[in-house]
Amino acid sequence: MNLKTLEDLWTAFVEGERDFTGINLAGADLNHWSLARVDFWGADFSGANLTQANFRRANLKQTQFCNAKLAGADLRWADLREAVLTGADLDDARLEGALYNAQTQFPEGFNPGQARMWSLAPGAALATKDLRERDLGGTDLTAADLSGALLVNSQLFGAVLRRSNLLSALVGDSDLRYADLRQATLMLADLRGADLRYSDLSRANLIGTNLRGCQLAHANLDGALYSDSTHFPRGFQVPETMHHIAPGASLWGADLSGARLTGVDLSGANLAGANLMHADLWGACLANADLSGANLLGANLLGTDLTGANLNQTNLMQAIIDMPGDVAGAVAFDSQPA
Repeated sequence: MNLKTLEDLWTAFVEGERDFTGINLAGADLNHWSLARVDFWGADFSGANLTQANFRRANLKQTQFCNAKLAGADLRWADLREAVLTGADLDDARLEGALYNAQTQFPEGFNPGQARMWSLAPGAALATKDLRERDLGGTDLTAADLSGALLVNSQLFGAVLRRSNLLSALVGDSDLRYADLRQATLMLADLRGADLRYSDLSRANLIGTNLRGCQLAHANLDGALYSDSTHFPRGFQVPETMHHIAPGASLWGADLSGARLTGVDLSGANLAGANLMHADLWGACLANADLSGANLLGANLLGTDLTGANLNQTNLMQAIIDMPGDVAGAVAFDSQPA
């Protein structure tokens, strides 16, 4: 795009242009300009006067703001990943919900947490955040808390969401092709219409998940958990390699380590030899279940009903139990002590 003056820029903007990637606006005077939702990826605003400018929801990834005047600017929900803001004046700038990562460079002494910005990084705390229509493709959000988050129509192509918590998240119509969702908790999440082709959902928790209208061709579902309340796309054939979580289920030798199984009903289930290391079984019903030889090392058994369960040779080392009485009604209680 051949833009020689600020007038050219404004004319293009008024005519509907929103792609200004890589544009050089160093030293420009954009005081009070409204540039919401514009794509300025890689642009240069070094030394520019951006006082009270509106960059709400703008794409500012890898943008240069060195020594720019951003006092009073509206940067809410803007994407500032890998942006350079060293020496910038951020006095009274609004940054709530703006995205940043470890590569974002801030002015000395600036605290993004106090500005209520959102970090996109492994282990990030993003519960209930509004991330709809965001480009998060390839982002590493390993073990992030996205419970209740709004991710509708988001770009998550190739995103790393391994072991992330997406409990009750709204992820409908999002692009999750090639996403790494291994051991992710998608319990009660709404993924209607999402594209999950070639995604890795191995050992993911799909209990109560709404997958209606999803594209699942070539998705890896080995060891993924589902229940009678899981809604699959019409005509979908559940692979035998998935684990059905239900009363009386056959889960002999299953690898359920680290699984979130809070409140599930596995009464009478065959869990003999199963790996439940560090599984969260808070409030679950395991009455009359066969847990002989199962590994419950470090599992959360608070409020778990083990009445009549077979705990012969069960490993309960470091398991979290209210009190020994929790297992007093179990049969064959010849297990390793908690």
